Amino acid sequence: MKKIIVLISVLSVFLTYSQEKNFIDKPYLEVNGKADTLVTPNRIYIDVLISEKDTKGKKSVEELESDMLTKLKSLGINTEQNVTMQDMMSSYKKFFLKQTDIQKAKSYSILVYDAKSTAKVFIGLEEVGISNVRIDKLEHSEEAKLQLLMNTKAMENAKANALSFTKPLGQNIGKALYIGNVNNIVSQLSGSAAGIMIRGASTIKKYDMQAQDYNTNIEFEKISISSQIGVRFALD
Repeated sequence: MKKIIVLISVLSVFLTYSQEKNFIDKPYLEVNGKADTLVTPNRIYIDVLISEKDTKGKKSVEELESDMLTKLKSLGINTEQNVTMQDMMSSYKKFFLKQTDIQKAKSYSILVYDAKSTAKVFIGLEEVGISNVRIDKLEHSEEAKLQLLMNTKAMENAKANALSFTKPLGQNIGKALYIGNVNNIVSQLSGSAAGIMIRGASTIKKYDMQAQDYNTNIEFEKISISSQIGVRFALD
């Protein structure tokens, strides 16, 4: 039985070596392809921490919660769909609460879709005495589709690169023998929004947001969606 196992192992190694050798013996050209695009985030997640400490105990968490929901509704936020309660342990890490504050606080996530709505939330919550507000993350609703599009464009770019090498030589490229080094990247130009704390309407005003009518000329940093691949084309 051991002899049979050894024989099978040797045969497997031989076949693998033969396949690799046959591949190496074929003339091929290896090129890279890249593609990227920039999109404005249209899903902004805002973390809000409600704590009695903000009002020095003058208002309970329940009262602050009611004030928050009332204010959000007045701003046109769908509180049933776009406001969710978060896990307190994650909130503890994000806002660095003292242990004694944990029982007197609640954490929420608010979803908005543009910079103007973000300004409304920050300024509106400041008006009702809630200042522990921060942008958690920025996303685009079509990221998955855009990533597939970038994959296609990266492959087209790789083929164009291959043709630029082979055309002067009077050669043609054949089928792709190997596709590797695939890197799909979704990132913000200036880094992730996670970890950025913005406190109060005064800070918002520094970014040209007018508190009276919530108008703003600023936009969030665009999200970069890119794809990079390496391709080996057979040479005919």
